[in-house]
Amino acid sequence: MERVLVYGMTYNLGGIESYLMNLLERLDPQQLQFDFVTDFAAIAYRDELEARGCRIYNIPAKSSGVLAQWRALHKTLRAHPEYHKVYFNVLDAGSAITMLIPWLMGRQIVTHSHSGDTDKQCLHRLTRPFLNLFTAKRCACSGLAADFLFGPRYRRAGKVGIIPNAIDTRKFRFDPARRTTVRRALSLEPSTRVILHVGRPSRQKNPFRLLDIFAAFRAAYPDSVLLYIGTGELETEVRAYAARTLPPAAVRFLGLRRDIPDLMFAADAFLLPSLYEGLPMVAVEAQAAGLPVLASDAVSTETALTPLVRFLSLDEPDRIWAEALAQSFLELRESPTSMLIDAGFDSASPSAAEKELVSYLLNGQA
Repeated sequence: MERVLVYGMTYNLGGIESYLMNLLERLDPQQLQFDFVTDFAAIAYRDELEARGCRIYNIPAKSSGVLAQWRALHKTLRAHPEYHKVYFNVLDAGSAITMLIPWLMGRQIVTHSHSGDTDKQCLHRLTRPFLNLFTAKRCACSGLAADFLFGPRYRRAGKVGIIPNAIDTRKFRFDPARRTTVRRALSLEPSTRVILHVGRPSRQKNPFRLLDIFAAFRAAYPDSVLLYIGTGELETEVRAYAARTLPPAAVRFLGLRRDIPDLMFAADAFLLPSLYEGLPMVAVEAQAAGLPVLASDAVSTETALTPLVRFLSLDEPDRIWAEALAQSFLELRESPTSMLIDAGFDSASPSAAEKELVSYLLNGQA
């Protein structure tokens, strides 16, 4: 059995975490096992990971200083020579700083890009040459994410595997009975228009603009409700802004949730006014649930796997966004499962690029 050390899991129930859990479920543990190294005190899905036999190693947070992190990672790898490969799932090239130690120790670096931009542009530009130097195999969730992290020439040369953020579409197949049950549990009337957002409150997700758009929408639909799922660095500020601009019952901050399919069934539209994305898994899940998605044009167009997705410029006023939300509502709702399967986003049928990645992790060959 081959064991691979994986970096990129955090406390957040986000896209990277969901991707890794979905991938882990498809692996044969008798052949390939994932273990995890994290610089967060807590890690999502810890109980499930440990139940699967995954080891979890904690190293100091970045705030503790790079030397402390390097020493801990060096100690972990020196104690475990069985890790021939380290699989980095990253948002920007700054992760090259962490990659340095396994690279110097002769471990093969596999790098998977999950974002199409970053707030840390200076660090990203400085470290990208080193990331490419350290990386033995490149993957990305979309062409946009590939070009952002590695540079366009690697994708043009066929050196980046584009791996769809595949999901178990069966979990997201729209169920009207569950919609009724969930809405009743949340005390939502059948006539209430429900807007859903799943994402940590951070600059990338544009949370204040999201609330402004919803406020404009609520002017036309006074009983509408926004379900805000996720926790993050701007949560306190976002909650305070919502309290100042909207009635108390208008926005429900539900924190981290494990029942995302049910919440998508309960909602009428999904709002994603992000400043940038790679290929957001939540948008794939929303489409699988038959939920209309209104996204900013900063989100990769590769996200539109079905006609349920509409893109709108962030330059458009809130009123136009609100009107687009209203126009997205469906009278008859069903899941476009066949479209997702055809696009390679169903986990029951892994893409060629995913099979190539697993083969490489297993034996170093595509």
